[in-house]
Amino acid sequence: MMPLSFTLLTRYPRLRPYCGPFGLVITVASLILSSYATEVWQFIASQGVLCAIGSGLLFSPTTLYLDEWFIVRKGLAYGTIWAGKSAAGVIFPFVMSSLLSRHGARATLQAWAIALVILTTPLLFFLKPRIPISNSRTQRPLSWRFLKHSTFWMMQTGNVIQSFGYLLPSTYLASYAHSLGLPDITGAVLIAVFSLASVPGNFILGLLGDRLKPTTVILISSLGSTISVFLFWGLAAHIALLVVFAILYGFFAGGFSSTDPGILKEVKRQGEGQGDSVDTGLVIGLLLSRRGLGL
Repeated sequence: MMPLSFTLLTRYPRLRPYCGPFGLVITVASLILSSYATEVWQFIASQGVLCAIGSGLLFSPTTLYLDEWFIVRKGLAYGTIWAGKSAAGVIFPFVMSSLLSRHGARATLQAWAIALVILTTPLLFFLKPRIPISNSRTQRPLSWRFLKHSTFWMMQTGNVIQSFGYLLPSTYLASYAHSLGLPDITGAVLIAVFSLASVPGNFILGLLGDRLKPTTVILISSLGSTISVFLFWGLAAHIALLVVFAILYGFFAGGFSSTDPGILKEVKRQGEGQGDSVDTGLVIGLLLSRRGLGL
């Protein structure tokens, strides 16, 4: 839903302040509804659809406002946000697993819904634009002229291809560890190490994106990811090499999302160089859509 929500909020920016609270309500409602689900289609409707819509509505204005608040250090700002996502991936899987084993699915989902309200509601007060919204902006037509430029399509193609392969190692890492005869907890630990390594990966690659060409940062991420797969996962026969793989792959592949600001800057440079205006919200929305296509 990223292209749709970003397009709508770029065309009608006055809707942005309402998206955060509305998205939180939908997300919490989806968790509560899923706690009472008894059939597969109910889980798909609640967690697969409603939770995605609510989370998307929370995420969209946050990203658009971030684009306004940070100019020179935009890559660092995006890298910090993605690093926060990875940090949560280290802690919450163990918390949720413990809650599920002790209290069951219904109590866990309801507790998580309450925690989400407590954690997120205070932050909504800080979700605001830097640039005042004018009436004229809500009425002007959107510019899609950046779709003519080769830079956007080359970057977007690379984005989608990277997303196709990104989750494969982390998805099968636990199964691979089990096939080597390692304890079941090993898989969870390796995923946690992967997420932990993604924290500095997002931060550093975002920082590099403010100083280097986006293609250079993408190359660093891609080469590091590829080498780690071939050398350390492909040859792994014991836990030590799997840990090294999780660290390196988490750092290089996990930080790939932090290249988006550099791509955005390059698309804007080419568009404005040819006299075309570029709506950053539209470009970001399409770049983020690759996560849904690939993942």
